[in-house]
This record gives sequence, C-alpha cells and structure tokens, in this order.
Amino acid sequence: MRCVTESEITEWLRERSIPKDPYHGDAAPRHYLQFYAPSTYQQQDALARHYYERIIPDSDSLIHMTDWSLYQQSEMIAIAGIRSSRGEDRMLIDSPGHTLMPSEKEIGISLFALSASFAWSSYVYSSLYRSTLYNWEGEIFDFWTDSAETVSEVKLILKQFDLSETNQGEQCAAPNRLTRSESDFSDD
Repeated sequence: MRCVTESEITEWLRERSIPKDPYHGDAAPRHYLQFYAPSTYQQQDALARHYYERIIPDSDSLIHMTDWSLYQQSEMIAIAGIRSSRGEDRMLIDSPGHTLMPSEKEIGISLFALSASFAWSSYVYSSLYRSTLYNWEGEIFDFWTDSAETVSEVKLILKQFDLSETNQGEQCAAPNRLTRSESDFSDD
C-alpha cells in the first residue's frame, strides 16, 4: 500500500481514465447502481471481500477517503494503525488516498469496511471496467462500471446479502444528490 495526496489521486485516476466524481461530467462509466449498505461491520467487511474477490479480482485499486469530519479519535487510531503498519506517518488529510496492488486486498477490505462502519465517505476505484464503489457515510453505496456483466454480478451479491436497490429518484442521505438509473448509461 502506498498513501497518496489529492494530486496523486487525480493523476492515478487520469492515467486510467476513471472519473474522480462519477456524479458529474460525461466520463462516468456506462452502468450505475445504488443500493443500501449493510448495517453491521461484519456485513460491510463481507461485502467488501466479495467486491474485491468477485468484482475487481486481480486489479489494482485506489481507496480515497473523502469525508471523515465527525470522526472519533478511536476511529482515526484504527486507520492510522493500518497506515503506519505500511510505513505511512502523514495525517489522513495530507494523503487521503491508498493505492493497492491485488495482493493487498485485505488492506482494501479493512479500509473500506472501516470507513463504512465509521459513517465516513470513501471511494474504491479500479481500472477493471473503470469500476467504482462509493460509500456514502455507511448508509448508501453507489456503483459504476463499464461492464453490464459486472452490474449483474453486483446484483447477485446484493441478493446474497439481502440488500436492496434504492428507489429511482429517491433522495438518499443528502438533498440534491443525483440519482441515475442504469438505463441512463445504456447504449443508444
């Protein structure tokens, strides 16, 4: 794992043609799915594991922590512990990104599941079909990809975890939040 700054995050994403914020702009992947997040840490960890193993296997990834404004000291200790175990001594605010090789998926699972359980916001970006999973404060997950097959696989995972998609157009967790259906990205 290598921790990276905002400018390094932007560069990593640019090199892979992945949009930093898929909600805005024309470069968003073709398919989109929004669903309710698991409610317990164990379920969030298991979902993150399935995501890494079934959706982005053997792919490099970038976890970008984007919001932790109401964090507790105990939460930051856990994240700082993971980071320091890899030689990182900068504060999360100074290097909010975490680039991971496929062999480091356990770190990715930990970081993503912890951020969801702490009600932080974070992205997991992967170059595999430009797949992006966004954790909206542990309540809602958004998923984008260029692969229709991958969307189908995510839907199987949702069924396995008894998670439901949000209603199209529903305002989830925040006002003025853009919600797009998968059909918005289908071929013409």
